[in-house]
Amino acid sequence: MEFPECTQELLRTDDCAVVVNPTACYNQFRWSTRTLGCIDGTNDADRKRKACKCCSCVGTVMCNWVKQNRFC
Repeated sequence: MEFPECTQELLRTDDCAVVVNPTACYNQFRWSTRTLGCIDGTNDADRKRKACKCCSCVGTVMCNWVKQNRFC
């Protein structure tokens, strides 16, 4: 699976802001099932969409996590 490149334009979107900003929350939950709750969204489907769209702006660990959990 290929993820969008993290461009400045993508990084500035509201979708990516809610994925990039909660880094401390990701560290707290260590990429467990509770990690999805770190992302602001209307429901889990919305959070998964944002995570898939913006994982490359967080890093490889997040892209691996969304792939492993089959969010995308």
